[in-house]
Amino acid sequence: MILRLLELHRFTSIHEVVEATGASESTIRRDFVELEQEQKLVRVRGGVQLVHEPVSVVPFDNSFDRRTSINLEKKRRIAARACSYIQNGETVFIDGGTTTFQMVEYLANFSIQVVTNSFAIARHLISHSQCTVILPEGHIHPDSQLILSHVSDDPFANYSASKAFMGIEGITEKALTNNETLVIQAERAMIRHTHELIVLADESKFGKVGSLTLGPVERASKIITTRDADAGIVAKLEAKAIEVVRV
Repeated sequence: MILRLLELHRFTSIHEVVEATGASESTIRRDFVELEQEQKLVRVRGGVQLVHEPVSVVPFDNSFDRRTSINLEKKRRIAARACSYIQNGETVFIDGGTTTFQMVEYLANFSIQVVTNSFAIARHLISHSQCTVILPEGHIHPDSQLILSHVSDDPFANYSASKAFMGIEGITEKALTNNETLVIQAERAMIRHTHELIVLADESKFGKVGSLTLGPVERASKIITTRDADAGIVAKLEAKAIEVVRV
């Protein structure tokens, strides 16, 4: 898997390999050492790259397109289930992210209004669906393809949605967390203007804690995840009347 990721992207980080394989960081680090000894890769700051590529040629790449390929099949299953909760005629928020992006394929035949801060999601829906798409004001950030505002703390003030579909960096029995200030700001605004929050997150997000708290975990009515999600955390979430859907 490490070598396949390198063939595709020339560089991969330890976090990406952990997500792709489900192995521990210590295991991946040992694999990096072994593969380096076999002269199949070279360790560089932030991860590894193919041995025949000069270090200066391959910078760290955390782009949206790159991250989309990680755990792709799991993300597609989660996205398909998320779309099963949508009814024609609804207005929904879809937060930008590599898992929520997979919803676009399943929304092709829906007639709904989508308010999204994802340029990637908007571009695809405009070209390949019957959805009406609304974008908030802001700047497009190339790496994440998110539309974020540096001047407004509520870019969704003029909108209301029956449901909000949101990816997340970390889920514990207490909180939903993320890592970027402007992303948190936009997501909090979405939550303020929706009736129901549905979180999309594979098992790697369970027990993980981001640097910023989005809000109490009870704010989510549903969390759609994979079958391998931490059973202890799932039980605690269900005890709080949060529906955890494993696909």
